[in-house]
Amino acid sequence: MNKIYVGGVFMSVIYEPEYRILIQCLKDFRTQSKMTQQELAYALNCSQSYVCKYEQCQKRLDFIEVRNICLALGVSLPEFIKEYEERIALGGIKQ
Repeated sequence: MNKIYVGGVFMSVIYEPEYRILIQCLKDFRTQSKMTQQELAYALNCSQSYVCKYEQCQKRLDFIEVRNICLALGVSLPEFIKEYEERIALGGIKQ
């Protein structure tokens, strides 16, 4: 598992607030598109457990995976990044 050094402590990246916000954005876009985890998994050509694991922050996603998820959800990468940055600025709160 990847770790970063923050304030004198090594932390797993999946526990960082910014990472949790990223995952919540992906999950929210999935639910807004009315896709189930199974349907998204089919579109991504992966298992439903893959979607479940990343949505529960049990699996760390890389940039290519985030991009592929956005494409499967019909969300442009700029649109996703804009939403993500807005939530970061608001401390993770969705408006």
